[in-house]
Amino acid sequence: MFSKLAMILKSTAICRHYSQCVISLVVLHPSYKFSDRVTVAFFLFSMVHCFAQGIIQSFLYSIDTEFEGVVTEIVHAAHIPLINMTYLEGSSNHLTLRMCDNIPHGQSHYPCMVIFQSGVNVINASAVESDTQKSISILADYSQGFEISTADDGVLVKSSAAEPVILNQQCAQILVYPQQVLQNSVREDMTFIFFQFWVLGVSVFAVGRGSIPHMITALGSRFLIAAWSAYIVIYRTKSQQRIFRELVSAPGTPCGVELFPTYFGTRYVYNIADVVMSFTALLLSALLSWNLLKVYSAQSFKRVGAPEHVLRIYKYFMAVQAVLQLEVFVLVVATSLWVDVLTRTAISKISTHTPIYDALIIATTVLVIPWIALGWYGVRREQKRLIISFLGVGFFFISGWAIMFYSIVYRWSFVQWPYLGCFTVASFILIISSMILGTICWRNFDQGLAQYLNAEDALADSNFAPEVFQHSDVEKSGEKSDYYTYDEPDFPMPTFHSAMQSGEIMRSDGSRMPAPVRGPPPSYDRPYNAPTPF
Repeated sequence: MFSKLAMILKSTAICRHYSQCVISLVVLHPSYKFSDRVTVAFFLFSMVHCFAQGIIQSFLYSIDTEFEGVVTEIVHAAHIPLINMTYLEGSSNHLTLRMCDNIPHGQSHYPCMVIFQSGVNVINASAVESDTQKSISILADYSQGFEISTADDGVLVKSSAAEPVILNQQCAQILVYPQQVLQNSVREDMTFIFFQFWVLGVSVFAVGRGSIPHMITALGSRFLIAAWSAYIVIYRTKSQQRIFRELVSAPGTPCGVELFPTYFGTRYVYNIADVVMSFTALLLSALLSWNLLKVYSAQSFKRVGAPEHVLRIYKYFMAVQAVLQLEVFVLVVATSLWVDVLTRTAISKISTHTPIYDALIIATTVLVIPWIALGWYGVRREQKRLIISFLGVGFFFISGWAIMFYSIVYRWSFVQWPYLGCFTVASFILIISSMILGTICWRNFDQGLAQYLNAEDALADSNFAPEVFQHSDVEKSGEKSDYYTYDEPDFPMPTFHSAMQSGEIMRSDGSRMPAPVRGPPPSYDRPYNAPTPF
């Protein structure tokens, strides 16, 4: 059964050799070597962790979507134009929230007006037609059902649990800020759900092909996930909770109701679980990857025995592969986030150079996969034309996205949404790193890397097994080989045995004579050559 399944996996290119397919199917058999156990453990860990953390991030997506839908419905019921967006300034207890119909920087006419200042009495604060306690009980559980509609003096919120509540127009304008924050959270949740499955794919490919670059890519991806999860738990969730309370639920504010009664408590629990799983996965992945990297590094060029300078160049080649593989996801995510901002937010109404942005987005989407292929094949085959094309496309990416910072709407989105800013900066770092590493490989062309890689692939395609030349395990274990050895045989008779130990042989008359010196064993498989007479 395992043979058939292994052949299926090999035919689908999940694993390259039959032995690797068997390792992927059998679970920790006692007869397996340590490296095989680590391989299976890494595969199972990647699979289980992907689905476990994917479920947690799905819960985060669900709660963010639920509350974002409620706030968006209130904003739409107040007929606030899509072009209006909020701009928050200040610190705790000194917040200033402005409503703008354009970017508040670089304009001849200031396009914003103040709609809320913390610590300042608001004129229409009594427009909520119920006290704070009743408002909390009405909106405590959205699953019980509620209805939002437009009223003469605001937005009417009806619930089957209590009396209806009217939120005034100023409260609806303030809620544009939580709407923007929650929409960004939904985008982040979706990105990380896809990120988990992308890491799983890279990890499976790494153990299936014994690829060091893919292993490093998976480890770097988990580091990014863990770093962002820690940032959310340590700073962002608490900061958002404080700001939302000061803007919406604090007594004396234009809203004066608790629209997010269970949101931050539930989300914080999910965030804690997410960060624990992220760092656990990072540590386990680092431990397992370290053991696998030692095995894969020892197997590099084992078949042909590359010299030291070729191994050094090969390390740069693997670094190029790892950077390019991580850049695929980071660049695509940064581009996709900007597309979402450009089409589904107030920026879509404000931007005046959208066709130019669309051209850069389309060019990036079309060129990213060929660019990766140019870098890989250019270094792998030592083709100068391919590597020059790779550097040219990389320069186009850097210059194109650097020019984007000339756009005021892009700069505004970059600053206001740290998640977009992080992925954009990461994409720049990876592009520049890949170009530097590609240039280093270019300078080391024609020094033997391509020849050794071709020999390695040729031996791998012929199913050449390098293990037949490994004697270290046998020598260390002390097991006897089936081949002829030059050790002295034991004599069957005790007399001869004892005599041989003393270096003498007993004659029939009781006298002793020196034992003859034994030479090498006779070679019966070679033709007999008679000695030449003197």
